[in-house]
This record gives sequence, structure tokens and C-alpha cells, in this order.
Amino acid sequence: MASGPCRAFALLLMLLVLPGCLLHRAAAQPSTPADEKQLLFQIKRAWGDPSVLAAWSGAGDHCAWPYVTCDASSGLVTNLSLPNTNVAGPVPDAIGNFSALTSLDLFNNSIDGTFPTSLYRCASLRYLDLSQNYLGGELPADIGTKIGKNLTSLILSGNYFNGTIPTSLSRLTNLQTLALDINSFVGTIPEELGELTGLQTLWLAQNTFAAGELPASFKNLTKLKSFGVSNCSLKGDIPAYVAAEMPELELLDLSVNAFTGSIPPGIWNLTKLQTLTLFGNNLTGRVVVDGPIGAVNLVMIDLTSNHRLTGSIRKPSVTSRNLQH
Repeated sequence: MASGPCRAFALLLMLLVLPGCLLHRAAAQPSTPADEKQLLFQIKRAWGDPSVLAAWSGAGDHCAWPYVTCDASSGLVTNLSLPNTNVAGPVPDAIGNFSALTSLDLFNNSIDGTFPTSLYRCASLRYLDLSQNYLGGELPADIGTKIGKNLTSLILSGNYFNGTIPTSLSRLTNLQTLALDINSFVGTIPEELGELTGLQTLWLAQNTFAAGELPASFKNLTKLKSFGVSNCSLKGDIPAYVAAEMPELELLDLSVNAFTGSIPPGIWNLTKLQTLTLFGNNLTGRVVVDGPIGAVNLVMIDLTSNHRLTGSIRKPSVTSRNLQH
């Protein structure tokens, strides 16, 4: 039997090596096209052999099957795109074993269960759309540190996720699209999301947040093109940074909240803005825009159902719902 010092050294060595081994196992292992064909069979079986996947059978090239895209040189699956196919059940664990998967689109199906942490093994994942399904429970606290660091789109709209939004999402610094709208998130909107300075689309609408204000850190989201936080129980003034620090905005939806004060005048100078919806708030003040609006692309304005917002907007070709008088 090894002496005490030797046993202690061996134990220390195991403690140093074991985390690396576990980390290695956490990622999808390199596979062959034959391996990945078997994975597709597993996915089909896990979903109950739906008729929509009837072509996933036989000895043919799986890269030619519907909903599957492969890398031309390696023959490995890079894209699984099954929107509107009516597949049902949890996301199969086998999907996490596609070592080259960059895109997974399961929009508008009957996917249920909790967030599939098996996707943590897909280190190459860049695009993930699980929207319009029946997923629920809390998002894992470690989602931002465990899912692929190159993720550019995380779209979870229209599910039943609850709990607070994990602050770890701020670690996904390559995100361009984050859509968490139409869920049941609670708490407040995390300040940490302001660290996602590459965001172009941010949708948080229709969640059950506690009454709060838009985070001051959102002034750093200078690349936003589409920003929606309607029905979020937000209060306070509309932050000046919305007009001053978001010059790329094309769509701004702050409707059905409890915003007070006046509309930041700089909003009328956002030259790329096309849609502005501020209805259903407690905004006050007089709005008079007579003549050219800085936002030359503006095609729809809705300022109705506010507290004491008066005035007029006149610009040819702009569809405007009337202000209160």
C-alpha cells in the first residue's frame, strides 16, 4: 500500500486532473457522419417517429434528408431546422452530441420540458430558436457560461419560462439577438444585460416583472435596431438615452407600461426609426411636430391612451394614431 505522502500526492493529482476530464466530457465529442446518422435516428425515435420525419430512414445520405444541413467537406451536421413541423416532446438529448452544430431552429412546435442543457455540449452553436413552444421552468443560472460562447441569437419567445432572468446571460458577449418576450419572468430586468453591447434586437415584452425602471446600463446598447419592452410594468421617465444613445433604432415599443413625464424630444431625430409605439402609458406634455420629422423613415406612430399627452404630428405618408386632446 502507498505511504501517506504518496497517497496524498496521488489524491492531489486526481483533484487537479478530474475537473479537466469532466470539462472534456461536457462537450460533444468529435463524431463521424455515420455516428451522426444514428443520432438523427435517435431524435426521430425520441419524438415518437412523427410522419414529418418519415424520410429519416434507410441507407441514404442523411445530409440529403429534409431539415438537415451538413458541412460539405466533413459531412457533419451543422444545421437542424424544423420550424412548424409539429414535433412534440422534450428536446432529445442526442441533439447535444452534434459536435459541429451551429444552428437549431425548433420554432412553433410542441416542444415541452425545461431548457435543454444538453445543448451546452454544442460548443459551435451560434443560432438557437426555441420560440413558440411549451418549455417552462427557470432558465439555468449558468446558461450564459455553459452554452456556446459564440452564440449570436437566443430566441425563447412565447414559452412558459419563469423565475428571474439569469444575469449570466451578460457573458454571451457575441449576442446580437435576445428574445425573452411572452414568458412569465419575474423580478426586475437585470442591469447586467447592458453589457451585451453587440445587441441589435432585444425583446422582453409581456413578462410579469415587478414594477421597475429601464436599467441605466441600457445606455450602452448603442447598436439596438429593435427594442420591445411592452407590458413589463415599467415606470418612471422614458430614459433620455433611448433617443441619445440608440441611433440605429428602427422599432421602439414601450407601450402598456406606466411611464410618466414627457417624450424625450430627441426621439424625433432618430433618422432610422420606422415604428414608434408608446400607447398605454401615463405620458404628459404637448407634442407638436409640424413639418419634416428627423425620422424620415417613420411610418407608424401610436401615442394613444396616455395621461395628458396633447398636440399633433403632421408628416405626409406617416400613419399616426391621434393624440389625446
